[in-house]
Amino acid sequence: MKFKEEIRKRLVDHTVEGVTHQVERPYSVRTPILPADWDARAIKAASGLVLALTVVAIVWSTVSIGSLLHGGAGYAAAVVFDISWLTVLILEWLGRFDPNKRAFARNMGFVLVALTAGAIFWHGMLLGSTALAVVGAAVSVVAKALWLAIFKHVEKPLSEDDRQWVQAEISKANAKLAVAGVRRQAAAAEVHARLQLLAAEQALGEIGELTANTAEQPALDVIQGVEIPPLARPNTVRKDVEPVANISELARQQLTAGASKTEAFDAILRLVPEAKTESVKATIRREAGRLDDRQSGPYL
Repeated sequence: MKFKEEIRKRLVDHTVEGVTHQVERPYSVRTPILPADWDARAIKAASGLVLALTVVAIVWSTVSIGSLLHGGAGYAAAVVFDISWLTVLILEWLGRFDPNKRAFARNMGFVLVALTAGAIFWHGMLLGSTALAVVGAAVSVVAKALWLAIFKHVEKPLSEDDRQWVQAEISKANAKLAVAGVRRQAAAAEVHARLQLLAAEQALGEIGELTANTAEQPALDVIQGVEIPPLARPNTVRKDVEPVANISELARQQLTAGASKTEAFDAILRLVPEAKTESVKATIRREAGRLDDRQSGPYL
């Protein structure tokens, strides 16, 4: 057996002036060289040759079927024939551990190759050449047969017990995928529902603020000569909020009692803590102007 030298690195302690750190230090190791796997190389070579033959079959069938369909878009349609049976070849390989899936893909491949070969044979007969019809049709059939031979060679047969065990493992994995998909959909629906509820809560809050502001501005209604009806609360599962005290009335009471604007502002916020600061200030200034209160309290 042959060996080769490999340079690897490992961590070792290195101390300088009493301080220790780990550093990488290279060392060599003799490792055996594995012998060449000629079986794997042979399979790769055979697969490459069959792949090259498949490319020839695709080109030949594309030209033949495209000409049969009078060129143009007919060439695009011609590619469908070969691409179809090449696709089921891949599906046959993916289903190598499931006999039912593999049998379905294999049978579908026979049907698609038969259609391709039939179209090529038809084109050759229309050209008046039996040889061209037979040989052209045989190219796709041979390519399909060679792929079947390669699949048969690399196939790993399973006993009935092993096949059932594999099926059970696949079923368990598929169940986990299904549960994950359902949970993902449920989570997405839950997020969407919560976003809808948050949007509804925000809309209700804005409606409540608009109703409160409307109640605090009776003068605007008088000037415009329009009576604004109260906003109706939409159907909701939320509890009704208690009516907000009239800020204008509270301001008049405080100012009439001799309170300064600052004192009136503080008293109103104590009574109605949810009131907006700027709205309270504006109401106090308006009521003070109406009462012509000349007190020396500081303006806000």
